[in-house]
Amino acid sequence: MAEEIDDNDFYRENFSADSDWEVFNAQLGELLQKWEVAVDVGVPLQPEELFHCKWHVESQTLDMLRNSIAVDYYEAQPTNTPTVVAGEEGSTCLQRTNCHHDLMCSWNSFGPPIRNSSELHTLARIYGLRRFVLMHPVHAASNYMKSTSEFNFFLSAAAVVAAEVSSVVPIFVQLYDPKWNFYTGVALAPALRTNFRLIGLEQAPPECRYLTGLVTLFRDKLPSAYTEEARVSVRTTYTLDAVRIRMPLYVPFDHGLSSEDIAIDGDVEQLDVQHFYALPHGYAPESSTESYLVYTWPELSESVAFDSEQRTDFLPSKAPLGKIYLSVEAFSYLSCCLQDYQAVGKVERSLESYVGRNFSGISSGAERTNPLDKLTEHKLTSRRERNYELPSQAGLTKRLPGPMTESELTELLVYLFPDMHPEMALFPYAKQSFKEKFDPMRIKSAVADSLVCRLSCLLATCHAHLGSLEGMAQLWAAFTRQLRLLWDNSLSVPGVAPGFPDTRTCLLHQKLQMLNVCVERRLQREALGRRKQQQQKVVEEQLLTDEDEEDDVEFFDCDEPTSASGSPTKAVLSLKPEGRLKRLGQEHLLDEPEEFLYIPETQEPVPKTEDQLQDDAEVMLKLGPGSGLSTQMMCTSLLSDMEAFKAANPRGKMEDFIRWYSPKDWEQVQNESGETVHQLSVRMTTEGNTWQKVWHQAQPTPVARQRRLFDDTNEALKVLHYLETRNMSEIYGLTIIPTLHTAILKLIDIYSNAHVEDLFSSHIEQLLNELCRVSRAHTNELPNVRNLLDDLAELERRFYQFKCFERLAGYPKCSSLTEIKRQFEEILKNDNSCTIVDKKRGAAGDVLCSSGSLYDILSPKLEEDISNRLISKDYVIRLDGDTKSTEKGLYLGPQFMRAIVTGDKLRLCGAFTESTTFV
Repeated sequence: MAEEIDDNDFYRENFSADSDWEVFNAQLGELLQKWEVAVDVGVPLQPEELFHCKWHVESQTLDMLRNSIAVDYYEAQPTNTPTVVAGEEGSTCLQRTNCHHDLMCSWNSFGPPIRNSSELHTLARIYGLRRFVLMHPVHAASNYMKSTSEFNFFLSAAAVVAAEVSSVVPIFVQLYDPKWNFYTGVALAPALRTNFRLIGLEQAPPECRYLTGLVTLFRDKLPSAYTEEARVSVRTTYTLDAVRIRMPLYVPFDHGLSSEDIAIDGDVEQLDVQHFYALPHGYAPESSTESYLVYTWPELSESVAFDSEQRTDFLPSKAPLGKIYLSVEAFSYLSCCLQDYQAVGKVERSLESYVGRNFSGISSGAERTNPLDKLTEHKLTSRRERNYELPSQAGLTKRLPGPMTESELTELLVYLFPDMHPEMALFPYAKQSFKEKFDPMRIKSAVADSLVCRLSCLLATCHAHLGSLEGMAQLWAAFTRQLRLLWDNSLSVPGVAPGFPDTRTCLLHQKLQMLNVCVERRLQREALGRRKQQQQKVVEEQLLTDEDEEDDVEFFDCDEPTSASGSPTKAVLSLKPEGRLKRLGQEHLLDEPEEFLYIPETQEPVPKTEDQLQDDAEVMLKLGPGSGLSTQMMCTSLLSDMEAFKAANPRGKMEDFIRWYSPKDWEQVQNESGETVHQLSVRMTTEGNTWQKVWHQAQPTPVARQRRLFDDTNEALKVLHYLETRNMSEIYGLTIIPTLHTAILKLIDIYSNAHVEDLFSSHIEQLLNELCRVSRAHTNELPNVRNLLDDLAELERRFYQFKCFERLAGYPKCSSLTEIKRQFEEILKNDNSCTIVDKKRGAAGDVLCSSGSLYDILSPKLEEDISNRLISKDYVIRLDGDTKSTEKGLYLGPQFMRAIVTGDKLRLCGAFTESTTFV
C-alpha cells in the first residue's frame, strides 16, 4: 500500500500565503491611513481645555485569531483660538510632535476628580494626549487579553504599522480586565520612539509614595543622562464628610404615603411651595453630596519642594491653588414620578380591561330603567331652567374597580371639579386670566392650574403612588363619567378656557373646549325654543280672542281663485325679506338703488378640534380638488350664508353678496372712458367658479329654516366617546405635555421660595424651549421626552447640590446668601468646582490674591485630622531635552511619569522616549 501513496500530494505547504499577522497589519495600516495619523495636526491646548472640549471618536472592527479586535480613534476638537505660548516660539525641533507637546504641557496635568461615563478617556486623563489609537477585544469584559504573547503580538503590529505609515499618533493596546485600566503603547517620531507603560502595586514601598523616592525612580528609568532638573506637578485630594439633607416625600392627597417615618441621618428641611400642584416632590433618603478639596502645585522644580515620609511641603495651607468639588447623588421624587409615567406610553391595554364595560354608567346609572321614559321626557326640564344647579353625585364613584376607595377617588374629583362639590372644595379655579403666565404661541399645553393640568398631574401621581396603571384607569374612568354627567345636565366643564377649540393648546384641552361649546349651543337652542313657544302661545291666545269677537260678523263668499291671481301672491311672498340682522352702512343694492343692503342672520361658525381639521384635510386630499364631495365639504358654510343673504335681500345678486362677504373681491377699476367703476375680481369671474356654482344652488332660506351646520348633541357625544375609548398609551399622549409643563412650573415655584430662581433661570429657559419644541413636533407618534426628563432630573440634582453647599458654607451664621450664590454660580459654570485658594505671587513673593471666606470655613475641618481625610496624591514628573535642536539625533526627547498614590496603592504611568538613531 505504501507504493500507492503519492508523496507529492502530502506535506505540501504554501509558504507564499499571507500570515494572519500580515493580514492584520495590512488592515490596520489602511485604517491608520484613513484617519490621517501621519499628519501632525493640532494647535496648542489652552489650560484644562482637554477636559472640556468635544471629542471625535471612530471605531472599526478587525478579525484576528478568531477574535474581533476593535480599533478606536480618539481626537480632541479644541474650540478656542490658538495662541502662542511664551517660551514656545523657538521650539523648532524637527523631531518634536504634538504627542511630545502634550506630554510636556503642564496646563492639562489634572482633570476634575469627579468622573462620569460621559467624560474623556482614561488615556487622555493620564498622559494629556489629544490624539491616540486604541486596540482592544470587542467583548473585552469577558474576552480580555491576559497573556504576554497576545500583548507582544498586537504591540509589535502597532509598532511595525506605525513605522510603515509614518504615524505620529500614539497607538495603545488594552490589557487585562477593562475595569483595571491597563494599557501599553508606542509612539514614533523622526529618530525617536516613546514607550508607554503602566504598572500597579497594591502594596507600594514607603519611599515610592512620596516625591523624593519617585524622582529617584524616574531618574533610574531614563535611557540617557539629562543635565536639566525635572519639572514636577502635584495635586492632593481631601474628602469632607458627606452632606445629607432630608427632604421628605410629599404626595398630594397622600393617604399615609409620606416619608416622615423614615429615620435617616441628616437635617430635615421642607420644600416650601406657594401654589398647589398635584405632583410629588422631595428627595430620597439616600441622596447626598460629597465634597472634595483639591490643592494643586501646577509646576515646580524637583529641588524646590521637599516631600518624604518624615516631612512634606505639600500642605493645604501652602498650596497656590485650591478648589472644592461637589459630587451629588440626588434622587428626586418628582423626576422619578415623571420617569415612571413615561413607561405608560408603551402600554396598549384598553380602559375597559381595567374598569370593565359600561363604566360611564349610561344605562346602569340611570334612574329610570324604561327607555320609553327617556324618549317621552320633555326636552325642557326644570333643572336646565336654572343658571347652575348641582346634579346628584350618587353613583359617580361607585362600581369602579381599582385600588382607590370611594372616599379617596371622591377627593381627587373634588380637586378636578370644585364647583360640583362646593362644601368640600379646597382649590377653586382662579377667576382671573392666566395670560401673563401662559403663552399659547409657545408651549402647546394648557393654562396653568386648569382642569387639563390638574388631571394630567393626578394621573402621573396615581401611576407613581396611588395604584399604578389600575389607579390611573380608575381616575380616568371617573373623570369621563363626571363629564357625561355635566353634559346630561347642560353644565359647563370648569377649569377650561372659554371660546372655540384653540389649536394652539393641547388636544385634550381642545376636546373639553368643544364640549363646553356644545353645552352653550344646547342652552341657546333650548332658550330659543322656549321663546318661540311663548310667542306661539301668545299668537294662539290672540287668535282665540279674535275668533270670539268675530262670531257675529257677516261673511261673504270670495271669488274662486283664478290661475292668474295666484302667481302675484307667490311672487310677493317670495320677495318678502326674512332674517335681517342690520343694514350694511349706507350701501344699496346694485339693481335697486333705493333699497338698502342688509346683513343677514347667519349660523355661527362650526368649531373643530385639531384632529378633526386634520381628518378633513386628509379626506379632501384623497378626494382631489375636482370632487363634488370635496366642494360640498368646503362650501357648506358658504351655502348657508348665501341662502341667508338671499332671504334677507330678495332682490340682491352675487355682486351684492361679494360686497358684504368678501370686499377684497369687489375691485375698483377704470373703464375705457376713464371712469372709476367696480367689478368682481378675476377669481370670482372665472368660468366654473365654485362661488358661482354655489350661488346658483342657493335658495332664499333664512337661518330659522336652515339645517344646522353644527349638531351640538352629536359633537358632544363624539367627545365623550373619544375620551372613553382611549387606551393607556393614548391617555399618556394626551397628558404628558401638560404634566411636564406643570412640573417645570412647580420647580419655578420651589426655586422662587428658596430665593434661587436667578441661579437656575437659564436652565429653566432651556427646559421651556425644549418642551416647546417637543410639544409642537408634527408627528403622530408619542413625543420623545427622554432628553427633557434627563435635563429636568439634572436640574433637580443641582438644586439639592445647592442646598448642601449652603449647609457646607455655614449659612446663615457664617456666610450670606449672596456670597453663596456667587460661589455656586462658579460651580455651575466650572464642572462642579469652585476656587477657594488662588495665590498669585509677584517677584518679591507678595500674595496678590488670597483665599476667601469659604476657605476659612473649611480649613478647620482639615486641621482636625488631615491624614485621615487625604484620599490621593497625584505626581507628574516631566523632563524635556533640547527643543532647539534642528538636527536629527541631537534631541533626547521628552520623559514623562505620573504616579497616583492612594493609601498604600501606587499606579505608575510612564512615557519614556529613546533614540532610534544608530551612530
